[in-house]
Amino acid sequence: MCYTICGYIGGIEMKGIIITSHGPMAQGILETSKLFFGEQPQMKACCLEATDNPDDFVETLKAAIDEVDSGEGVVVFCDLLFGSPCNCMARIIGADLQSDRIQVITGVNLAMILQILAVRESMDSEVEELINAGKDGIVDLKATLLASMPQ
Repeated sequence: MCYTICGYIGGIEMKGIIITSHGPMAQGILETSKLFFGEQPQMKACCLEATDNPDDFVETLKAAIDEVDSGEGVVVFCDLLFGSPCNCMARIIGADLQSDRIQVITGVNLAMILQILAVRESMDSEVEELINAGKDGIVDLKATLLASMPQ
């Protein structure tokens, strides 16, 4: 099942974004991102349900890619490395690994999505920066607070 927000910001073409996951996590991230950035064009969540056939999900992802790609390419965020949504994307990009049209990043979290939305119009952010944004958002809050307290 896919949920979509399509269109352009002020006529500017930009990279499309797809978030894909096992179950409704991708839709939750998409909905939460709206609290920070509002409705976003060329953005879609594709959720693999337990009853979905992987072959059908590959076709769902292909259709989603075509829908959000305005010619600038697509960044696909998967929930889990080598999980079914990731494996479906591997089938899609496997035919043309040399193409820059589709980038796939695994281990999606909200920080990564907020980062790409923040820089999306200019796309100054490289894949490594998106990955680092996701990693930087993973901390032990108690240890962080204790470290920031005066000794």
